[in-house]
Parts: sequence; structure tokens; C-alpha cells
Amino acid sequence: QHSLRHRLRLCSESLRLLLQFSQERQKKLRHTMADPEAIKKVCDIYDWDGKGELDLYYLGDVMYALGFNTTKKVCVANGQVDEEGKKFAKFDDVVAKVQTCLSTPESQGNYHDFIELLKLYDKNSNGTMMLAELENLLANLGDEIPKEDVQKLLAELCDPEDEDGFFPYTPFVDRLTGKA
Repeated sequence: QHSLRHRLRLCSESLRLLLQFSQERQKKLRHTMADPEAIKKVCDIYDWDGKGELDLYYLGDVMYALGFNTTKKVCVANGQVDEEGKKFAKFDDVVAKVQTCLSTPESQGNYHDFIELLKLYDKNSNGTMMLAELENLLANLGDEIPKEDVQKLLAELCDPEDEDGFFPYTPFVDRLTGKA
């Protein structure tokens, strides 16, 4: 169950990346420094015991709560662990970790990451996926997006689905990231 929860969280974070950031915005965010007080406020939410420490299992969640979609690889390189209760850091240390994550080149994901994510749903290994599956993922994972908004997004960015309900996902990502 932990593995499924972890995979769902990774999918959720990746899909949020697809919806929220174009490649241009990602470049700007890479050079952004987060407000230390905002970081500490988010840490306080995750401080279940009131000890002034963050369980580093939640480092990626803190980044996400701050509006940054830093890759898991970057979070792990800065102390994130795969089990709760294994490693903790004082809030001031978390501020430094967040700033380090944000200053890491390629920390926000990129076009290739988006394509690799959608390949996970490419059942026929032919560059297509089910439109209904993408719609369901976008509407129900991570920050839930109202179904009407998802349908508008897909109508604007996706090629029409074929008779089996599949559509090519590369043009979708191209339009989403401004490559098309």
C-alpha cells in the first residue's frame, strides 16, 4: 500500500507539473528563492509533535505545498527519505534544504519528464493513450481539478480521440509546454 501511495503521489506531482508549468515558467522558478517564514509555516503544519522538526519523509510535500514541483531525485539528494520517522531536521535546516533544492539545475522536471510520465499509460507503445484515462487522472489526482475545467483543457490541447478512445499524447504535451 505504501508503494501504491508513493506512486500515486509521484503521478499526482507529475500531472500537476503538466498543468501548472510551461518550460518558460520552470526556468524562472529554478532561480526563485522561497520565503523562509513561508517555509517554516508549512513545516509547522507537518510537525505533528510540535518539536520544531520536520520528518524528512515530507520534504517533497513541503516543496509541493510551497508551489514548487521539485523532482523526487532532487529532494532525496537533499535528505528526503522513503520511510516516516527515520530522519528529522530543524525548521532552519529545512529552509536551507528548500533553497538548495530550488537552486538545483533541472529540479522542476522538463518536457522529457512529461513524455516519460505519459508513456506509463501508453498501453500499445505507439505514442497514444486513452483520453478518458488522462481526463480521470487530471480530475482526480493531486489538486483535484473540476471535471469541466479538465474537459476544456483537453478540448483545447488534445487531438481528437480515435474510435477506440486513444489520442496521441506528444502533441498534447507540445501544446501544453508551448513547443507547438
